[in-house]
Amino acid sequence: MRVERIADRGHLLTFDDEISLYLISGKMFDLLCDTHLGPVSIEEINSYLKIKPENHRLLIFNSHSDWDHIWGNCVFRDHIIIGHEMCRQRMNERGAFDLIQNAAQKRGDVELIPPNLTFSDELTLEDEGIRFTYAPGHTVDSTVCYDMTDEVLYLGDLVEDPIPYLDAYDLDQYIDTLTSLLDHPARILISAHSGLVTRDLIKENIAYIRAVRDETLIDSAHLGSYGPVHRWNLNMRLIHEVVRQEKSGRNSELVKVLMDAGDLHDQDPVQLKSRLLGFASRLS
Repeated sequence: MRVERIADRGHLLTFDDEISLYLISGKMFDLLCDTHLGPVSIEEINSYLKIKPENHRLLIFNSHSDWDHIWGNCVFRDHIIIGHEMCRQRMNERGAFDLIQNAAQKRGDVELIPPNLTFSDELTLEDEGIRFTYAPGHTVDSTVCYDMTDEVLYLGDLVEDPIPYLDAYDLDQYIDTLTSLLDHPARILISAHSGLVTRDLIKENIAYIRAVRDETLIDSAHLGSYGPVHRWNLNMRLIHEVVRQEKSGRNSELVKVLMDAGDLHDQDPVQLKSRLLGFASRLS
């Protein structure tokens, strides 16, 4: 694990899979942004989480409920875990499915522990100079954490180099969120999967999202290792279209189809569309 001090009270903790957490050392609290893949991950960073004075506490923040950001929550079941209200809801709805689909990625025994302190639009720790803001886009529950003292903004998965995952359906909302970040007062921007990022990358992510929204043909050759991510995004769009048409409440059958589909990085969008259309016709 790499540890980088990037601000007066902030350390970037990057694991061997290039996923980063951010640790803020505040006045009365330390704040850990996201918890990676399980208890073994947390063991790696324990020396940075040791409580200092007796009254100095550790808080946890979940930027969203994707499995690679929340599986370490189970180590902190007795701590305050902050997240958007939809983060808790989404974790409860699909957490078990994610555990099955991504079981090989677990680091230790994982138990799903959702946030126990939730908010809707914004939550500010005034004495610590830390603000959490709802920022939907990558997922419906995405939020950002802003250290107002160091002017550092932790973005979770909202921004990624070269392209982000498009888990949520509303791409206009995603574009609006990223556009608002261009004028954010932060001087340092952190992506959980890309480390320190720039506003130029945000602009490039916006251009990509617009292209997907408008169904513009994208040459994935220039995306390198992220070509499969683009394929995943196209496939997820197809799945969302079926979910939005689904009126019968037979979500258990939908989950079965998703599990049968396998890894969306590898699926041909044309073939997947055919399978999903067959599923939709059974619902009509």
